[in-house]
Amino acid sequence: MYFCVFPLLTNAQTISGPLANEPAKLGTKKIVDSSIIECIYNYRVIDHSLGDMREYHAILELGDSFFKYESYGSYRLDSALVGKQQMTLGEYFDFYNKYSPDFKEFLLENVNANKLSYYGKVSIDKFMYHEEVPHIDWALSDSTKEICGYLCHQATATFRGRNWIAWYCDIPKSVGPWKLNGLPGLILAAETEDKEHTFSAISVRKSSSPITVNDKEYFKTTREHFNQALADYKSNPAKSWKNSPLAPKDMNGKPMPMPKRKLFYSPLEKE
Repeated sequence: MYFCVFPLLTNAQTISGPLANEPAKLGTKKIVDSSIIECIYNYRVIDHSLGDMREYHAILELGDSFFKYESYGSYRLDSALVGKQQMTLGEYFDFYNKYSPDFKEFLLENVNANKLSYYGKVSIDKFMYHEEVPHIDWALSDSTKEICGYLCHQATATFRGRNWIAWYCDIPKSVGPWKLNGLPGLILAAETEDKEHTFSAISVRKSSSPITVNDKEYFKTTREHFNQALADYKSNPAKSWKNSPLAPKDMNGKPMPMPKRKLFYSPLEKE
């Protein structure tokens, strides 16, 4: 089954004039499962090199065969666009600005195949890669606390260069935010030892919403290549735009110099 959702457009936030009346090019997403439970997280990330902190909202959709983790804004935008076969660019950006996806990355786990698919962007280019659901060697603790009305137990682990402290409940889903998985129940909270990354559940609810995916727009790559490309771009975005036809030019059509500056970046994976 298919339905129309994301327009295949850039990240521009406003549009006006005659262009606003042009038809939006709507993409197509495939329904792969139906969610049974949804968990909404507050996600806080710190970039110490810039002295900056950002907060986002994310959602984990849990079905029988698939789990999906994405921006809560993207989830709400998808839901608002369900069943809309046609709309103008102006109408689309009204929806986009209303729901404002916090980030563009999303992850899809195929439970039966033990496969994790990651979808992300480097500048304006979309990439995806597959990997086996990673094994995380957790150490369980007797410590407990309550989160969203659930009694949670503590566990610790080192995963891809970061030390994690997680809290899981008795909901029988061995998964959590981002790539965190492998505990006896759903992970409702997790933070790195240095507190650069913190996930905190703010809502756990029953659901029957479709879990969708569209991978036709994405270039296939590997985890290692994607992480390196993203790190290079974040450290010097001007370099990646240098030879792009979209790079800024002066009145004579000559490329304009772009200052070197580092973008906000604190990778979840260090290795």
